[in-house]
Amino acid sequence: MLSGTLTLDAVEIFLPERETTVEERAEAFGLNAAQTHLFRSIHGLDTLRYDPDLSLYDLVLPPARKILADIDPGTVKYVVYPHAVPHAGPSTVDPVQEMLGMLGLEHATAFALTQQNCAGTVSAVDVAGRLLQADGDPDARALILTGEKIFTRDLQIIFNSCVIGEAAGACLLSWNGPGDPVRSFAVRTFGEYAAGVQMTGEQHRVAGADRPRVMGELIEEAVREAGITFDDVDVIIPTHPNRTFWGQIAEDLKWPSGKLFLDNLPRYSHCLTADLMVNYVTLREEGRLVPGRHYLFLATGIGSTFTAMVFTAAARDGGAGRSRTAVPAGTTTETEGR
Repeated sequence: MLSGTLTLDAVEIFLPERETTVEERAEAFGLNAAQTHLFRSIHGLDTLRYDPDLSLYDLVLPPARKILADIDPGTVKYVVYPHAVPHAGPSTVDPVQEMLGMLGLEHATAFALTQQNCAGTVSAVDVAGRLLQADGDPDARALILTGEKIFTRDLQIIFNSCVIGEAAGACLLSWNGPGDPVRSFAVRTFGEYAAGVQMTGEQHRVAGADRPRVMGELIEEAVREAGITFDDVDVIIPTHPNRTFWGQIAEDLKWPSGKLFLDNLPRYSHCLTADLMVNYVTLREEGRLVPGRHYLFLATGIGSTFTAMVFTAAARDGGAGRSRTAVPAGTTTETEGR
């Protein structure tokens, strides 16, 4: 078993070129004016990416290919695909196994993670890290894939809270690698709320009332295990249910202004498991991931699952440290430093 630290060595994203507005999506689903007003003026949504002509593989594979272009694919021993929707493809197809062939990673062990919904990305990083540690090969790597196509109306607009957009992200992990050291992982799951969208009104009320306390305890565990305090966290990098959701939690927990990164919420809405990677890359490209400072991934999934992870931004040089964000028109944006 390896000693040392799990590291996030590369993160890439893909955003479909086709952009739409919350009003256009609301009209497509027959929402009334009050619901549309709620999404824009209360929940803070504006635009999102949505392209029905892209397949699941068109969405998910570009960022993974960007990462694999800079490394020896033979070193990737594990591929983990967390997804929020129960079925990422037809019942006769195993999407993650199909992706292995398309990426030239047939030698790797691959599987999907579900049941934690949008909180699953952080758990996938933890699971992949444990596999690498137990594997014992210091050169082994793991690849996390995110991105989903939503086929049903009920999952494209969730309650009166989320309008789902499309995005994908990939993350390369290693043990004691050159990237951002992962300092801690914490998770809370409340099985009594497993019905998710089918919970009763009373269950929603009780779960919502308890959410700030749960979030506070989760964050306290994550920062304590990382050997820091909450004040040491530069930015909280969240998933994107909506502005109202996070605004209430930030108010209840008395977070200082600017601690929570929500800039991408009006740009892309909620992109399920890809939110964290999209936010990470945005912060990186804006120069807001400062070497030596600490950051907190904070994710929530329907069914009351919450995950948190502290990492420290690493200094990156040119070449191996170059970051590239996949974009659909064949253009590559390159920045120095990650």
